[in-house]
Amino acid sequence: MKHSRSFAIFCLVLSLCLLSLGTWQIYRKEEKETLLKALEKAYTTLPQDADEVETPSLFQPLFIKGHFLANKTIFLSAKTHKGKSGVYVLDIFQTQKGQFLLIQRGWSQTTTPSLPLNTLTIEGIARVPSPPTYFQPKNTPPTYFWIDLKALSHELNLPLLPYYIVSKTSYDPHILPTDPIPFPSNNHLQYAITWYILAFSILFVFFYSRKHFLKKEKS
Repeated sequence: MKHSRSFAIFCLVLSLCLLSLGTWQIYRKEEKETLLKALEKAYTTLPQDADEVETPSLFQPLFIKGHFLANKTIFLSAKTHKGKSGVYVLDIFQTQKGQFLLIQRGWSQTTTPSLPLNTLTIEGIARVPSPPTYFQPKNTPPTYFWIDLKALSHELNLPLLPYYIVSKTSYDPHILPTDPIPFPSNNHLQYAITWYILAFSILFVFFYSRKHFLKKEKS
């Protein structure tokens, strides 16, 4: 009887965990659909002047006129492209209104890219930095692994805007522009169905074995 009770508790707890995972995948599906709609809208929206936009929306296309600042290049380490290791190249851009904006120019294998210093028009997509994951190393300047705009503002002594732009053009043949609008896959419905099937399978096995056990006890 004790063994039967332990088995029942195990099956019920495991089923609840699997049902929770399935429900979480449904929530993730809805979040991903919202994100994909925002990305699709970004492809059809005309870029606006960043100097005229106070707070850009998610993945909003922008353009900005101004110039890069010399000796302010930042490299994000441990970035790969087609199996090759390299860095993301980021530079500080001063707009015509005197605002300071971080520009992600693209991926490169070298940490000695060229920097155009003439007046330019940068076109790209507004992004808000993602928080670091648990496994991401800490930034130890001059080595960076993720974008921390507040820390960079303090280190560079510049009031950076609270977003950055992924540029469509790098202005350097050795820097490959990164995709400004990535389209992630949305397989969360399949994952949810898998978790639900596993949960109901365990419940089926539990009730079937329990029924078989009760029959055996009566005989």
